Amino acid sequence: MSGAELAWPLAQQGCWAAVATLGFSVLFNVPKYALPYCALIGALAYVVRAGLMNGGIGIVLATLPAALVIGVLATALAQRFAVSGVLFSASPAIPLVPGSYAYKAVMGLVMVADSPHLEHSGDLLLAAFDNGIKATLIILLLSFGIALPGLVWSSFRRAN
Repeated sequence: MSGAELAWPLAQQGCWAAVATLGFSVLFNVPKYALPYCALIGALAYVVRAGLMNGGIGIVLATLPAALVIGVLATALAQRFAVSGVLFSASPAIPLVPGSYAYKAVMGLVMVADSPHLEHSGDLLLAAFDNGIKATLIILLLSFGIALPGLVWSSFRRAN
């Protein structure tokens, strides 16, 4: 797929991610002045992850650069407005949370527990384990990528 063919779907996904981010921002009582920034951060992070995934990188590894985008922008905006970085990072991270993988992992375990026949339980258990590992790694990389820029910024400020 060429760049021009990829741009429109990525722009659409970014717009929907901005809408989701705005919804969670309102739910979390983010101040009005911060809403456009949160929406922009959420859209950019989602587009980064989707673009990397379209380029052939898996969802787990594509989540780290997206989380770093959230962390860097949230840290910069937090310094500019003298507020906590959580204000600009919590809502944009929600669209990147792997809800479907966690759901599939739990449902796979429930299906294994409920299955009277053991011949298909091994495949179900492996699929549930795979989905659970993906969900866990995505959450870990999301947390790490969001926290790292703030930690680096704090260590540079202390050193100076």
